[in-house]
Parts: sequence; C-alpha cells; structure tokens
Amino acid sequence: MGRVLPIVVAIALLVYALIDCFQTESERIRSLNRFLWLAIIVLLPVVGPILWLVLGKADPAQQRAAEPPPQQVAPDDDPEFLRQLREIDQSHEKMLGDWEADLRRREEELRRHGDDEDDSR
Repeated sequence: MGRVLPIVVAIALLVYALIDCFQTESERIRSLNRFLWLAIIVLLPVVGPILWLVLGKADPAQQRAAEPPPQQVAPDDDPEFLRQLREIDQSHEKMLGDWEADLRRREEELRRHGDDEDDSR
C-alpha cells in the first residue's frame, strides 16, 4: 500500500492537470502555449502538473481586476425599462377603467332592479 499510494497520487495529479489545461480558456494560460504546457505536464511526472497548477494559468482575481467593471445603467435611465413601465401603467389604467365601467353598469342594474321591486309593492 505504501508503494501504491504515491503512484495513485501522481496519476490523479496528472489527470487533473491535463483536464484543467484542456478546459482552461486560452486567454488565461500564462507563459507558454497550451501545447507546451500539455507536453510539460505529461513529460515531467508530478513536477509538470505542479508547475501547471502554480504557473500555468492566470489567477482569476487578477483577471477580474484587469477587466473593467460592467457599465451599469440605473433603471430610471434605461429606456427599455421606462417603456416597460409605461406599458404596465397603460394596461393597469385600462384594467381600472374596465372595472369602473363594470361597477357603474352593475350599480345601474341594481338601481333598476331596486326600482322595479318598489313599483311592484
């Protein structure tokens, strides 16, 4: 077991580094191109994968610092957002108008119905 464990760890490290190298975007690979990194990982057991993990790709924090933050637009400055608000307001106004008309119609029916009952007494 003592002899097998280092071999298993080395193989696991090799597989992890290979997969990581293949999946890393080209913009994040530092120093060498992908082909050379793959050669180093395969040809230098244990050392190659460690070099890849330490030196091979740019730190995500550094990558984020280099990128400018996305330009945010306040909702009240966004024309699309304002258009959607106007559409919502218009639909609500129409709905309110329909409800009020329906209410007036029902109240008128109740008044007529009430007048008919008073006349029949």
